[in-house]
Amino acid sequence: MKKIKKVTIPKHHRIIVISDIHGEIDLLKKLLNKVNFHQDDYLIINGDMCEKGTSSKEVIRYIMDLSSNFPNVHVTEGNCDVLIEEILYENPAILNYLTKQKHSLLNEWLEELDFVLTNHTTVQEIKQLLLKHYQKEIDWLINLPTVIETEQYIFVHAGLEDIENWKDTDREIALSIPSFLEKNHQAKKFVVVGHWPVINYSTDIPSDNPIIDKDKKIIAMDGGNKVKPTGQLNAVILEQNTISYTYVDTFPTRKVRKDFHADITMTGSINYPYYFIQPLAKEAFFTQCKQLETNRIVYVKNEYIHPHNDGKFQVKTDISCAQLTVQKGEQVSIVDDNCTGYTLIKKDGQLGWIAKENI
Repeated sequence: MKKIKKVTIPKHHRIIVISDIHGEIDLLKKLLNKVNFHQDDYLIINGDMCEKGTSSKEVIRYIMDLSSNFPNVHVTEGNCDVLIEEILYENPAILNYLTKQKHSLLNEWLEELDFVLTNHTTVQEIKQLLLKHYQKEIDWLINLPTVIETEQYIFVHAGLEDIENWKDTDREIALSIPSFLEKNHQAKKFVVVGHWPVINYSTDIPSDNPIIDKDKKIIAMDGGNKVKPTGQLNAVILEQNTISYTYVDTFPTRKVRKDFHADITMTGSINYPYYFIQPLAKEAFFTQCKQLETNRIVYVKNEYIHPHNDGKFQVKTDISCAQLTVQKGEQVSIVDDNCTGYTLIKKDGQLGWIAKENI
């Protein structure tokens, strides 16, 4: 990799890491307020600032201003942030992306300029227009480092290759390697990554919270914001010898009316890419199913099971198959209140079902 930035961080300073903002300016500001970010902190934005959300251009401008006004703010590039290069290299395939992906930084810029894509639009035309009006933003994006290295940590959007000299990692791998937590590295420092939603790693109780693997020296922190139906925006806080985290999301909250004790046989989840199931026994609210790709037995909420014309069954989105224990007076987030008998909630980043009468 060519773009590696070394940053010296004095001891006793907090490091706040946020990744995968995906164009959600309100959540970003809410999270910075929640962690009480101030100028003595070191803020690392670890890629994927834009795409998918509705305010990518505002996120880019806001982070540009932060990094300009506060010398302790540092930013790495993510796979979504480098899409501008497809315009600069005049890749015609980007036109198809812009047609399909309404919520995109590039589309927001074009809309701001009152430019409408047509069947006759060329990538050269878009390139000239964007360079004319957004040269400052484009220069900033293409000059972002792929990696930020400190004495204790390596911040990279997706991961590293498992090679002796991690600096020889291919840039494309650093930006888009999948499921890095299931792999290894030889960097001898903690590697902090986003990119791959942590809920994809869930086994028992699904969670969008960061995962800290001290043996592998990996912190995986993508909360699935704007990617997963239950997603949240996470912040990892590195302070002296402690690692903590917090999050914000967009779900409404409600107080629990009375205690609910989870059925301990109901655990697990359906997560990308293992969506095919075989129903075994249907009950009033949940169906016992075998997850075909993993052979795990899980209980799937009936409303989430969709039959195919060929007789196969599929869950079309990630969904918790677990129940959660909650106590009267606890504040929980309401994720799905539209099913019969049970409500899907989030408690401290964990996801599960409780009986409607308890909420």
